[in-house]
Parts: sequence; structure tokens; C-alpha cells
Amino acid sequence: MKVSGTYLLKASRERVWQLLTDPACLKACLPGCESLEASGPDQYQAVLTVGIAAVKGKYTGTVILSEKQPPRHFTLQVEGKGSPGFMKGIGVLELAEEADGTKVMYQGDVQVGGPIAGVGQRLLDGVSKMLVGQFFTAASAQLEAMASPPTPNPRGSAEGVAPSTLLLTTAPVQISPWRTLLRFLWTQGKERLRHWFTRSA
Repeated sequence: MKVSGTYLLKASRERVWQLLTDPACLKACLPGCESLEASGPDQYQAVLTVGIAAVKGKYTGTVILSEKQPPRHFTLQVEGKGSPGFMKGIGVLELAEEADGTKVMYQGDVQVGGPIAGVGQRLLDGVSKMLVGQFFTAASAQLEAMASPPTPNPRGSAEGVAPSTLLLTTAPVQISPWRTLLRFLWTQGKERLRHWFTRSA
């Protein structure tokens, strides 16, 4: 089963390369990836959960990066076996600079066997495109998170002092208008009573 397409990521080619070849980012982007642990140079042991129609299960396998030509070209290979059968995929990714980001061109081949192969070719094609779309959507979100500036400290905060403490110690004291009104009425009432008792005496 052949897959191919293009995707535009809003970041420089160097940053996109860094993202797509970083194992932590790969784990976050690969759909259904539960774990990704290094087992050698550019080689990782992976656990993925993937479902197609009613056939869903866990796959254990490998993810391999090869033929790396930074920052423009690499090959991504994924293999896995599990109760739903087996899957094997290999894809070539090319990164090209664009005015508004980096265009990622991919083409590859996916093979499946076992119970998962019984869902039909048309459904497999649709799911393959969906999984690729999820991968690049997650990659785009990762790039946005990397580009977001750190949240600045609140104005007036000092090292070692919690912002809430500073707000409590430096903010002006707010006096309730109702308390002021009640205090005024109480004072006026006492004066009237004192004046009345003085006249009665």
C-alpha cells in the first residue's frame, strides 16, 4: 500500500529536522505510541496501540531512522507485531524551505498482515492517510509549543517570594463601603442617644 503527500509546517527547516528526528517528539507525534526507548544509534523499541474498525490491539516493534542527510532528508521505518497481526512501514521524508515554513514531502509503503488485513483495502487506505495526518498535526502542535515564549514573572515579583505573597503585602487595603456606612450610622445613633439622655436629665 503506497502513501505519499506533502505537509507544510510553520517553522524553519532546521527546527523541523530537530523535531522529526528527536525521540521524545517522535513519541508524542506517532499515533498510539505508548513508549519509545533507545536500543541503538537511531533505533528504538516501541509499543503502539492502533485500531482499524473492530480490529484493535497493541503492537511491539522497532522505529529506525536511517539515511539521514541533515536537515533535508531521512528515512523512517516502523515495524510491529501483536494480536491484530503485523504491520511494516517505510517512508522517505524530504524537507524543503518555503517562504512561510518548511514543506515536508513524504512517500512510502505500508504492509499489514493477519486479522487487521481483513478489514479491506479501501479502509486501510483511509486509515493510513488519517494516521499520517495525525502525525503531522501533532508535529505542528509540538512546533508551536517550542516557539511559545516562557511566561514572564508577574511585575514586582522577587526571587524566592511567591507572587501571591507579594500581592498580599503590597496591595492597598480595600475598605468595604457597607462597613463604612454601618460605622457612620452607629456613631450617629450613639450621639443621638447621648443627646437625648442629657436633655432628659
